[in-house]
Amino acid sequence: MEYPEIQHTADAIAALGKPLMIYLISQKTNHSTKKLISFKLALVVSDDTSSISELECFLYTAVDCNYPYDLVLYKQSEWDTLTEDPRTFAWSIKQTGSVLYG
Repeated sequence: MEYPEIQHTADAIAALGKPLMIYLISQKTNHSTKKLISFKLALVVSDDTSSISELECFLYTAVDCNYPYDLVLYKQSEWDTLTEDPRTFAWSIKQTGSVLYG
């Protein structure tokens, strides 16, 4: 991976949030310096996760990173359904995202 900070953040999220999968959706860099500016991750979590929004809030507060990052969370059954439909963001993530965990 070109930016170890992204993998480090994904590893910290994996340790705390216990996702089934983590995808790198996108990363933004400075065009001239190639320095990382921000990134976006998608997490697939177990269907028995009681509250996606609470998990998301917990992860944002518990995982510190020197770069801004965004999280998109899906429950497993939701992910399985949405990744079958090419009109969805989940389908696009599965096709073009990079698996960082799982």
